[in-house]
Amino acid sequence: MKRSFVFAMLGSAILVPPALGDTRDDVYAASQRCRILQNDRAWLECIYGAQQSMRAKLGLPPATEVQQRLVPPAGSSPAMEAAPQAMPTSSQPQPSVQPHRRASLMQILTGSAPPVALSALASVLYDSQGAFVATLQNGQVWRQVNALGERARLKVGVRITITPGAMGSYNLKAVDTSHTYKVEPKS
Repeated sequence: MKRSFVFAMLGSAILVPPALGDTRDDVYAASQRCRILQNDRAWLECIYGAQQSMRAKLGLPPATEVQQRLVPPAGSSPAMEAAPQAMPTSSQPQPSVQPHRRASLMQILTGSAPPVALSALASVLYDSQGAFVATLQNGQVWRQVNALGERARLKVGVRITITPGAMGSYNLKAVDTSHTYKVEPKS
Protein backbone atom coordinates (compact mmCIF):
# COMPACT_ATOMS: atom_id res chain seq x y z
CA MET A 1 0.00 0.00 0.00
CA LYS A 2 2.79 2.41 0.91
CA ARG A 3 4.61 1.62 -2.33
CA SER A 4 1.54 2.28 -4.50
CA PHE A 5 0.97 5.55 -2.65
CA VAL A 6 4.57 6.62 -3.29
CA PHE A 7 4.28 5.71 -7.00
CA ALA A 8 0.98 7.56 -7.26
CA MET A 9 2.50 10.69 -5.70
CA LEU A 10 5.62 10.44 -7.86
CA GLY A 11 3.53 9.89 -10.99
CA SER A 12 1.30 12.87 -10.29
CA ALA A 13 4.34 15.06 -9.70
CA ILE A 14 5.73 14.09 -13.10
CA LEU A 15 2.44 14.62 -14.94
CA VAL A 16 1.71 18.07 -13.53
CA PRO A 17 3.20 20.66 -15.86
CA PRO A 18 5.27 23.42 -14.28
CA ALA A 19 3.45 26.68 -13.70
CA LEU A 20 4.07 29.33 -16.31
CA GLY A 21 6.19 32.16 -15.02
CA ASP A 22 5.31 35.82 -15.06
CA THR A 23 7.78 36.36 -17.90
CA ARG A 24 5.84 34.02 -20.19
CA ASP A 25 2.62 35.82 -19.32
CA ASP A 26 4.26 39.18 -20.08
CA VAL A 27 5.53 37.94 -23.46
CA TYR A 28 2.12 36.53 -24.34
CA ALA A 29 0.32 39.75 -23.36
CA ALA A 30 2.79 41.90 -25.30
CA SER A 31 2.44 39.62 -28.35
CA GLN A 32 -1.33 40.01 -28.22
CA ARG A 33 -0.97 43.80 -28.36
CA CYS A 34 0.96 43.44 -31.64
CA ARG A 35 -2.22 42.30 -33.39
CA ILE A 36 -3.28 45.90 -33.96
CA LEU A 37 -0.52 46.23 -36.58
CA GLN A 38 -1.92 45.61 -40.05
CA ASN A 39 1.38 45.38 -41.92
CA ASP A 40 2.76 41.81 -41.77
CA ARG A 41 6.39 42.94 -41.50
CA ALA A 42 5.63 45.39 -38.70
CA TRP A 43 3.59 42.71 -36.89
CA LEU A 44 6.49 40.23 -37.09
CA GLU A 45 9.00 42.83 -35.87
CA CYS A 46 6.59 43.65 -33.01
CA ILE A 47 6.42 39.95 -32.05
CA TYR A 48 10.22 39.89 -31.87
CA GLY A 49 10.14 43.00 -29.66
CA ALA A 50 7.42 41.48 -27.45
CA GLN A 51 9.79 38.66 -26.53
CA GLN A 52 12.36 41.03 -25.00
CA SER A 53 11.61 40.21 -21.35
CA MET A 54 12.18 36.49 -22.00
CA ARG A 55 15.35 37.22 -23.99
CA ALA A 56 16.67 39.24 -21.04
CA LYS A 57 15.71 36.51 -18.57
CA LEU A 58 17.58 33.88 -20.62
CA GLY A 59 20.61 36.11 -21.20
CA LEU A 60 20.06 36.25 -24.98
CA PRO A 61 20.99 39.25 -27.14
CA PRO A 62 18.27 41.91 -26.95
CA ALA A 63 15.75 42.59 -29.69
CA THR A 64 16.53 45.75 -31.64
CA GLU A 65 15.30 49.08 -30.31
CA VAL A 66 12.95 49.43 -33.29
CA GLN A 67 11.41 46.01 -32.57
CA GLN A 68 10.92 46.89 -28.90
CA ARG A 69 9.34 50.27 -29.75
CA LEU A 70 6.79 48.56 -32.01
CA VAL A 71 5.14 46.84 -29.04
CA PRO A 72 2.14 48.95 -28.01
CA PRO A 73 2.15 49.76 -24.29
CA ALA A 74 -0.30 47.86 -22.09
CA GLY A 75 -3.66 49.56 -21.92
CA SER A 76 -2.81 51.95 -24.76
CA SER A 77 -6.01 51.23 -26.68
CA PRO A 78 -8.59 49.14 -24.85
CA ALA A 79 -11.00 49.13 -27.80
CA MET A 80 -8.30 47.75 -30.10
CA GLU A 81 -7.19 45.16 -27.56
CA ALA A 82 -10.71 43.99 -26.79
CA ALA A 83 -11.65 43.11 -30.37
CA PRO A 84 -9.22 40.76 -32.08
CA GLN A 85 -8.52 41.60 -35.69
CA ALA A 86 -7.86 39.08 -38.39
CA MET A 87 -4.32 39.20 -39.66
CA PRO A 88 -4.20 39.91 -43.38
CA THR A 89 -3.24 36.97 -45.52
CA SER A 90 -1.50 37.00 -48.87
CA SER A 91 -4.81 36.13 -50.58
CA GLN A 92 -6.49 39.27 -49.20
CA PRO A 93 -5.86 42.49 -51.12
CA GLN A 94 -3.51 44.76 -49.23
CA PRO A 95 -4.11 48.52 -49.43
CA SER A 96 -1.10 50.43 -50.70
CA VAL A 97 -1.26 52.75 -47.68
CA GLN A 98 -2.62 51.74 -44.30
CA PRO A 99 -5.23 53.99 -42.68
CA HIS A 100 -3.93 56.54 -40.19
CA ARG A 101 -3.36 54.80 -36.88
CA ARG A 102 -4.63 56.61 -33.85
CA ALA A 103 -1.77 57.47 -31.63
CA SER A 104 -1.93 59.33 -28.38
CA LEU A 105 -0.20 62.66 -28.08
CA MET A 106 2.20 61.04 -25.60
CA GLN A 107 3.08 58.29 -28.12
CA ILE A 108 3.70 60.90 -30.81
CA LEU A 109 5.86 63.04 -28.51
CA THR A 110 7.90 60.10 -27.23
CA GLY A 111 8.24 58.47 -30.65
CA SER A 112 6.53 55.27 -29.52
CA ALA A 113 3.52 55.42 -31.86
CA PRO A 114 3.04 52.16 -33.80
CA PRO A 115 4.40 52.46 -37.35
CA VAL A 116 2.21 52.67 -40.42
CA ALA A 117 4.98 51.18 -42.57
CA LEU A 118 8.26 49.41 -41.95
CA SER A 119 10.00 48.49 -45.20
CA ALA A 120 13.15 48.94 -47.26
CA LEU A 121 13.40 51.79 -49.75
CA ALA A 122 12.97 50.42 -53.29
CA SER A 123 13.46 53.71 -55.18
CA VAL A 124 13.56 57.45 -54.67
CA LEU A 125 12.92 60.28 -57.15
CA TYR A 126 13.23 64.03 -56.63
CA ASP A 127 10.98 66.74 -58.11
CA SER A 128 12.07 70.20 -59.28
CA GLN A 129 11.69 71.66 -55.75
CA GLY A 130 13.90 68.94 -54.25
CA ALA A 131 11.07 67.00 -52.59
CA PHE A 132 11.39 63.24 -52.80
CA VAL A 133 8.92 60.55 -53.81
CA ALA A 134 9.88 57.32 -52.04
CA THR A 135 8.67 53.91 -53.16
CA LEU A 136 8.97 51.21 -50.51
CA GLN A 137 9.48 47.51 -51.18
CA ASN A 138 6.01 46.84 -49.75
CA GLY A 139 4.56 48.88 -52.66
CA GLN A 140 3.67 52.03 -50.73
CA VAL A 141 4.58 55.39 -52.30
CA TRP A 142 5.17 58.43 -50.12
CA ARG A 143 5.80 62.08 -51.11
CA GLN A 144 7.73 64.60 -49.01
CA VAL A 145 5.57 67.57 -48.02
CA ASN A 146 8.13 69.89 -46.42
CA ALA A 147 10.95 70.12 -48.94
CA LEU A 148 12.45 73.24 -47.42
CA GLY A 149 16.18 73.49 -46.99
CA GLU A 150 18.68 70.77 -47.79
CA ARG A 151 17.71 67.95 -50.15
CA ALA A 152 17.07 64.62 -48.42
CA ARG A 153 19.69 61.97 -49.11
CA LEU A 154 17.94 58.63 -48.99
CA LYS A 155 19.72 55.46 -50.07
CA VAL A 156 17.95 52.64 -51.90
CA GLY A 157 17.77 49.56 -49.68
CA VAL A 158 17.82 51.48 -46.39
CA ARG A 159 15.17 50.56 -43.81
CA ILE A 160 12.33 53.10 -43.66
CA THR A 161 9.85 53.58 -40.83
CA ILE A 162 6.72 55.70 -41.28
CA THR A 163 4.84 56.67 -38.14
CA PRO A 164 1.75 58.77 -37.47
CA GLY A 165 2.46 62.37 -36.63
CA ALA A 166 0.44 65.17 -35.11
CA MET A 167 -2.83 66.28 -36.71
CA GLY A 168 -3.08 63.42 -39.19
CA SER A 169 0.40 63.80 -40.64
CA TYR A 170 3.02 61.10 -41.21
CA ASN A 171 6.76 61.02 -40.44
CA LEU A 172 9.36 59.15 -42.51
CA LYS A 173 12.67 58.16 -40.93
CA ALA A 174 15.52 56.16 -42.42
CA VAL A 175 17.67 54.07 -40.06
CA ASP A 176 20.90 55.62 -41.33
CA THR A 177 19.89 59.21 -40.54
CA SER A 178 18.61 61.13 -37.54
CA HIS A 179 16.42 63.43 -39.66
CA THR A 180 12.64 62.92 -39.87
CA TYR A 181 10.70 64.02 -42.95
CA LYS A 182 7.00 64.91 -43.19
CA VAL A 183 5.36 62.80 -45.90
CA GLU A 184 1.95 61.97 -47.30
CA PRO A 185 0.75 58.95 -49.25
CA LYS A 186 0.97 59.54 -52.98
CA SER A 187 -2.29 58.81 -54.69
